[in-house]
Amino acid sequence: MADRNDLPLSEDDSTRFVPWIVGVMAYLAALALAAALMLSNIAAEWSAGLEGTLTVQVPISDDATADQKDQRVLSAVRVLLATPGVDSARPIPLAEVAEMLEPWLGAAAKSNDLPLPRVIDVRLEDGAAVDTDALSAALDETVPGASVEDHEAWRNTLILLFRSVEIVAIVIIFLIGTVAFAAIVFTTRSVLAVHQEIVEVLHLIGAHDNYIAAQFQKHAFRVALKGGIGGTVCALATLLTIVFLTSDLDASLLPPAGLKWWHWLVLAVLPVAESYGAMLTARITIMRVLKRGF
Repeated sequence: MADRNDLPLSEDDSTRFVPWIVGVMAYLAALALAAALMLSNIAAEWSAGLEGTLTVQVPISDDATADQKDQRVLSAVRVLLATPGVDSARPIPLAEVAEMLEPWLGAAAKSNDLPLPRVIDVRLEDGAAVDTDALSAALDETVPGASVEDHEAWRNTLILLFRSVEIVAIVIIFLIGTVAFAAIVFTTRSVLAVHQEIVEVLHLIGAHDNYIAAQFQKHAFRVALKGGIGGTVCALATLLTIVFLTSDLDASLLPPAGLKWWHWLVLAVLPVAESYGAMLTARITIMRVLKRGF
């Protein structure tokens, strides 16, 4: 009897709009999940890129000669390399600094009249802890005016921001799922009330509650799968459109946002997870009503 359909659930008008409701919820849930995965990816990449790094700025006076400017930078590099825990210290060429500033300053960033400080990219050894205050004092003694920028505080603030938004996205997913499953519960109870007489007849001829619940849960699975696939496909199309439209934007203006291959796989299997959730919700609802009685 497991494969028989004694209840005309597919012909019930009360379930006609359920796939649309599930589809809209699946669309919103997929977008929220994609946002959460994307933010997690951004936070991980930025954290890895800033962890174990320092930036040293060496101001250069306008009246200094080229040799004097280079000498100040070399003196700062010697102090840095002599500091325990420092793995490397690379002076960043002015052309590279101007290129990083170009998205904000435009063509003026490459002008020779713009007073750009010399910047040194410092990489620390794995697990090394450097006293930035002592390093700043040593640099200022050798190269007056040199400053050390520690990215730790800025990195922690940035990660906290991304994690907070990620938590908000997860809460949104939870609320969307709650509304969707509440719609399944309401619809299941309504359909059961409509087919009450048929259910009672099935009881009289020996049908168990598990058999009746199986028909409702299979119907809920099919309805949810139909709506979930439609909503998820629309969400994937939206994400691909956004990726296409932002592919030509300058990467320096935006964080390295993107989804990994397994992120797309998670989004693709969402309809199946939603369908099993709807099936379980329908079964629990039916079994509670049948045990309590109409």
